[in-house]
Amino acid sequence: MKNQERTPIFAATLETGPKKYLIYLLIAIIVVFFAFPVFWLLETAFKAEKDFLSIPPKIFFSPTVQNFKEVLAKRDFGNAYKNSLIVCSVAIVLSTVIGVPAAYALSRFRFRGRKFLSFYILSTRFFPPVVVVIPFFQIFSRLRMTNTLTAMILIYLVAILPLVIWVMVGFFADIPFELEESACIDGASPIKIFTKIALPLVKPGIVAVVILGLIGAWNELLYATILTGTDTRTLPVAIYSFVSYEEIAWGNLCAASVLAIAPVVIFTIFLQKYLVSGLTFGAVKG
Repeated sequence: MKNQERTPIFAATLETGPKKYLIYLLIAIIVVFFAFPVFWLLETAFKAEKDFLSIPPKIFFSPTVQNFKEVLAKRDFGNAYKNSLIVCSVAIVLSTVIGVPAAYALSRFRFRGRKFLSFYILSTRFFPPVVVVIPFFQIFSRLRMTNTLTAMILIYLVAILPLVIWVMVGFFADIPFELEESACIDGASPIKIFTKIALPLVKPGIVAVVILGLIGAWNELLYATILTGTDTRTLPVAIYSFVSYEEIAWGNLCAASVLAIAPVVIFTIFLQKYLVSGLTFGAVKG
């Protein structure tokens, strides 16, 4: 007998119930509320100075790319963009390469102190960055590593690694032990079980932590402000430079922000299918 398609539990209520219009209205309000800042950012980035300073604000205007030209013409901005790409890429790759096997070990192996180690890894996320920024500065100053990309890579690695380990432990825990036991009976080594069975099944989780780590490192400002200099500043610091005591260059600020969020948005859209597959994660499905 063919399996009949199941109707979602709340489908009938949403389609025929009298409250459906209120639900749709609420959803529309929420979407507008969260999308409006992005819309205003994009609009201001393409406005001339006379348009974004006008009162009342102009909704319809003649778009211009002058703000983008001025931002891209600044050597500091291009250098900061390159620094952010290098620092974030290296930190995310290292945290993934180190964190994923560590998460697998915490999920599968039983050893003394495992629970304490798991809690210790999670506890590193408890402290706000402002608490540890001065100790980091003192450490890197004594090591003569301030104003270097290496220092920023190490800091972002320390920040991202606990997130990778903690999230991936949950994904590995969802993999049925029977799959690995069957592979072990067939003669597969632990490394082969990890690379051929476990890793493909937790691909959505890896994509998720990579995106979360990228967003966190790409937007980080505090460490970058204190530990970088003119040649090693990252993108958030370069964007903040458009805010000064004399004025706020709103057009350049919004244009730089659009250029900054574009890679993350494109990267997320490109890997969206893996994130969606993570919603139905599991090796055995009925």
